[in-house]
Amino acid sequence: MRSPQLLKILSLCLLALPTILYAQQPRFSISPRIGYGVQNLDWSIAGNLEGTSPNIYSELIWDQVKGVNYGLQGTVRLMPNFHVILEGDYQQNLRGRARDTDYSGDNRTSPFYDERFSSDEGYFYNYRVSARYTLPDLGPISPRILLGYEQLGNRLFLLPLPGDTENSDLRTIYQTDWYGGQAALELAYQYNAFYATGSYGFGLYDYKARANWNLIQDFQQPLSFRHTALGLKHNGVVRLGYEVHPMVAIELTGQYSGAFTNTGLDELYTRSRGTLRTRFNGANLSQYSGSLGVRFAF
Repeated sequence: MRSPQLLKILSLCLLALPTILYAQQPRFSISPRIGYGVQNLDWSIAGNLEGTSPNIYSELIWDQVKGVNYGLQGTVRLMPNFHVILEGDYQQNLRGRARDTDYSGDNRTSPFYDERFSSDEGYFYNYRVSARYTLPDLGPISPRILLGYEQLGNRLFLLPLPGDTENSDLRTIYQTDWYGGQAALELAYQYNAFYATGSYGFGLYDYKARANWNLIQDFQQPLSFRHTALGLKHNGVVRLGYEVHPMVAIELTGQYSGAFTNTGLDELYTRSRGTLRTRFNGANLSQYSGSLGVRFAF
């Protein structure tokens, strides 16, 4: 008599197990995504450390550098209201354009060099680790505070345009890295299987860049010059999701990041004149992307 009763109890427990698991808040989630991204970057230097002679001597602009964007987010619930989030994005550049201009007069006057290039290679990356605390609900809205560390940057190229035989060996590289802490506010809303989140964050960042100007013989290679400065960054994320299963959701994500630096230092390494220093006027970065992904919760 005991065996049939025990078997019946075990069967009922197994049947109830999915309901018990789904009713609890998932402890882990992982969300891969793929989409398309666009980035822009510009920077300039002055003629000397005082920022004169002229105030803008050389300026580089990368515009509409586009490519495939891959992203991955992982979340771990340590306590009911406390999560740790690991997130990363990588954009493989497919096409873009760039412009290099030098001036002999202040305020971008009297240009003596102005050349356009292709920028069909390179990448953009972004990763962050954050701690998220969920505050008491405000009606249907769940507010959350995030604090974390972030690093982002890009590797951009100056390449010859199609048909440019004079610069066929050109392969100039400019590599940037931004390091800093970030604070963000996130608002979440859910109605049945549909949910939406929106966040805005900002932070203070160290900016470091290095370059290889491969066709200028007097510049050292592979390190031709460095840039250092202090910058600010802000970003926004909007995510829409639909749960097709208690453990699986389809997500559509849009992201934007904007950053700029204050003035800093440009150090140029030459073969004939040693190290030359001038004022780095600053850099400006923007990057935005849209992606489609899947969230697995367990």
